[in-house]
This record gives sequence, structure tokens and C-alpha cells, in this order.
Amino acid sequence: MSDETHEVQSIHWRQCFAFLEILRSFRMAIHPAKLFLCFVALAATALAAVLVDQIPAPVGQTIVNGQSCYQNLRHILTDTLWGQWALPYVGSSTWDNFWSFLMAPVSAMKELIVLGVTYWMNAPWFALVNTIICLGIWAFVGGAVTRMAAVRFAREENVPLKRALAFSCRKWPSTVSSPLIPFGVLVLLALGVGIVTGLPLMIPYAGEIIVPLLFFLTLGMGLIMALVFVGGAFSVGLQWPTIAAEGSDSFDAISRSVAYISSRPWRYLFYTVFSAVYGCLTFIFLKFVVFLALRITHEAVSKFTWGGAGAADKLTRLWAMPTLADPWPQGGGELVRAETFGSTVIAIFVWIVIGLMVSYLFSFFFTAQTVIYFLLRKIVDATDTEEVYTEEADEEELPIGQQAEVPVAGGDAEGQGAAEKT
Repeated sequence: MSDETHEVQSIHWRQCFAFLEILRSFRMAIHPAKLFLCFVALAATALAAVLVDQIPAPVGQTIVNGQSCYQNLRHILTDTLWGQWALPYVGSSTWDNFWSFLMAPVSAMKELIVLGVTYWMNAPWFALVNTIICLGIWAFVGGAVTRMAAVRFAREENVPLKRALAFSCRKWPSTVSSPLIPFGVLVLLALGVGIVTGLPLMIPYAGEIIVPLLFFLTLGMGLIMALVFVGGAFSVGLQWPTIAAEGSDSFDAISRSVAYISSRPWRYLFYTVFSAVYGCLTFIFLKFVVFLALRITHEAVSKFTWGGAGAADKLTRLWAMPTLADPWPQGGGELVRAETFGSTVIAIFVWIVIGLMVSYLFSFFFTAQTVIYFLLRKIVDATDTEEVYTEEADEEELPIGQQAEVPVAGGDAEGQGAAEKT
């Protein structure tokens, strides 16, 4: 009996290593519709924060880290996201500088979280108003972006922007409430701790005895609050992809995301770290392209400007040469006549370009978390990645052979037989 030999023609790497599916996030995140939505949300939240800061105290007129809200946001964009250009052994740069350059988006997210906590501690009314505005805007945009990413990943189909916005509008109450429910549970548990511990302490003499005896209840509730905080914090990235992929509500989003993470915590951590590193690498490429666009535009205008040194000086006053340290440096010299208006308009366009670059980070985050949700769902629930919630409008646009069969009413044998013959 001869031995049979099998020759391996090719290896499907993404089937062998599922985490490689995350590499599709860049192509999906760079989609113009997603970038546009994230840019609108980013511009709206930043503008709202700056406008709220103009309100008299105690809501506005806040000074944190010695700077206003606009200055703090510009610092994160300029010094952290853009200004961390470094290569080891080039000039005075070291490997530490290169690591900061590579992980600039992570550092910016960390600074943004620290800034938000600082505002909550020093200016709670300002933080409360901006948190409500930010959650309302990003819940709407995040629902639309994750919906487009879910359908694209599962079925290789593009969801029109109008339909994605309609889906997000219908699911907006769920996308808003899903991050708030764990916080509400924490508040209720903290209130319970206050009742168990705070009220007995008000009893003279007996309070000092009752509270230690009931301290095991306090520690137990504290442990529950810790678990709720950890579950809510780690699952927040998967909640909106759950709603987009399953068409479910906020409670299902929380339960699914917490269950998937608790079932495969190390796999979720690996997926998240891998997506973060990949996102930082793609952001470096995108940032370099944006810098080249700004620099080449400035060089083209300056080299083909006729009129001698006077015209060149005018361009310098309107828009100084973009550098790796600052994409929008102030023009050299004092502005005269209509140059103030021209310099402001140029600065607005540069802000738009930088804003689109930053919008990619938000689009990539939503897209990567959607891919991670599908991968975890396949492992935990054994659900194919091709399965995604489909609305009636989506079904109507499918080819006839792919449309779901309409079940015949039960008990009608003649109708079932006719359907089978058909």
C-alpha cells in the first residue's frame, strides 16, 4: 500500500492566527465617511469645551495646570501627538525619545484622561457639562462608526452614511446609557456603604462599636464596587461594537462585553495591546504623510512666488514653514492690513488637516474594538464572524439568492407544500 503525500499549497494565516484580522482595521478606519464623522465629533467636542470655558465661574473660566482649556488641548495636540519626532542616535535623541515618538497616541490618551480627572477634581461643574456634551456626541458618532465597521468586517459591504446615522439615532439611548450604567451601580453601592457605615457612626458611643462589627459588609461591598469598576472600565470599548453587531440594548452590551472579557482576559489583553501598537505604527505613517503635505505645499508656494523678497516675507508672515516640532508655527514679523485675516484662514485649514489626522485615531479605536469583539464572540460563543445584525433595509438590498427565507405560517400544510414546490 503506497503512502499518500499531501502537498500544502498555501497557508491561510488569518485562520491560523486570528489576531491578524486586526490588521484590517487600518483599511476600514481610513474610510472617508468614518474620518468625516470622527472629525465632526472631535471639532464639536473641542469647540464646546472652549465655549463652555468662556462661561463665568463656577462653570467656566477654569485654569488647570496653569493654562486654559484651549491651551491644554493644544498642548496635547502639538507637544504630544505631533511634536514627538525622534529617531535613536539622530542628533541628541535616544531610545527613550523614540519610544515616546512611537507611543505618542497612547501618551496623548493618558494625558487626556489625567486632564479630565484634574478637571473633575478642580472644576467639577465644568467637567460635568463637558462630559454630558462629549458623551452625547460620541455615543451618536461611535454608534454609526462601529455599525459601518461591523458590517464591513462581517460581510465585506459598505453601509451608506445615511443608513449608519439612522441606525445610530435609533440606538442612541442604548449607546449613551451603556457606559453610564456601571457608574450608576457604583453610586448606588457607595450609597449603601454610606448607609451601613455612615449612619451608625452618628450614634454616640454605640457607633464606634457597631461599625467595626459590620465592617465585613463594608469590605464586601467595596470588593463588589472594585469588580464593577474594573468590568465597566475594561468593557467600555466593546459596548458600542456589541450594539452595532447585535442590534441589542445597553444591558446586553454590558453583559456580553463583560462575559467575553472575563472568559478570555489574556486574549483580550493581547488583542488590545496588538491593536494599540499597530495603531501607533499606522499613525506614524499618517502623520508623516500629513507633514509632507504641509511642507510640500509651503515649499511649492514659496518657490513659485513672484515679486521678490517682499512676496516671500508676506508668505512668511501669513504662514511660517511647518516643522517637525510645530505644524502651525506663528508667522514671522508683524501682520499688516489684511494679513491678519489671511493668516487666520490658513490656520483654520491647517487645523482641519491636523483634525483629520487625529480623527483617524478615534476611527481606528472604534474599528479595532469592533474587530476584537467579533474575534472574542467567535471564541466564546462559537459564532461565525460573518453573522451580524441585519435590518430590513439591508435585507432588501441583498441579492435574491442571499435574502433570508420568509417562514410560512405554521399549520398550513398546503401552503408549505406549495412553497416547497416553488
